Amino acid sequence: MELLQLRYFKDAAEIENFSKVAEKNMVPQPSISKTIKKLEDELGCNLFDRNGKKISLNDNGKYFYQHIFPALANIDEAVSHFIAPSDLNICLYVQAGSRYVSMLTADFLMSTKDIFVSTITRLSEKNHNQYDFTFMQLQEDISRFNYEKLMDEDIALVVSKNHKLCNHKEISIKELKDYDFVGYYSTMNLRELTDKYCTDIGGFTPNVIFETADNQALRYMISKNKGIALIPNNVHSAYPSDKFAIISLKEKVCRTLIIAWDKNRILSKQSKDFLKYTKNWFRNF
Repeated sequence: MELLQLRYFKDAAEIENFSKVAEKNMVPQPSISKTIKKLEDELGCNLFDRNGKKISLNDNGKYFYQHIFPALANIDEAVSHFIAPSDLNICLYVQAGSRYVSMLTADFLMSTKDIFVSTITRLSEKNHNQYDFTFMQLQEDISRFNYEKLMDEDIALVVSKNHKLCNHKEISIKELKDYDFVGYYSTMNLRELTDKYCTDIGGFTPNVIFETADNQALRYMISKNKGIALIPNNVHSAYPSDKFAIISLKEKVCRTLIIAWDKNRILSKQSKDFLKYTKNWFRNF
């Protein structure tokens, strides 16, 4: 039995609607249903009477609620004893969308006085599991996270103004097979995604002659006509038109930017406020 199960049960008992419990905890509604069902399976009995979307405690549920309510209150009191107001920090692990995150955090900090936001771009022994949210691109294996989709970014081809492809307005990934590429390190999520597009759509493995994690270095190599690159909107929008050509892809490929958090992490009020602010910020971007 997990603390998260008890918290979801308490909310469900008081709100009497799984969808509203999900909204309060910033998680998908099926997560609430599955968590409550798992709790009931562990106890060997149903805790709620279900009538469509309406739920209500049965006798078992009322008994359980009466006993876990004071226990949760004691836990919250104990935790609050060790968390001072100055510790109201939110740490963000930024794997993707760093340009957006910089603008987002600046706007968020102007809207609040009591919360400090920090970012990390690499994990170490000191900061491993010490962050609250991850900004990342949507991946196939996302099972350990709850997440909210923030935006889809179209991916385009970027070449030098001196490259033979510079006059194309649109091109297929299949037509890029014989060209040299420059790109991010192969371990980075964006590089994995663009390599996959080349393999799955183009039928080839790109010949990457230069790798980096630095946008400025990538721009320099492209400007010197050393290679071409597949880059999302938030990056290629910084490439001046007098030196670079931005060419749309016929396949209309994209990456999906999300904000994610561990399913076992209980979000504080400050974290929930930040998550709500983030969703609204991207919705209006």
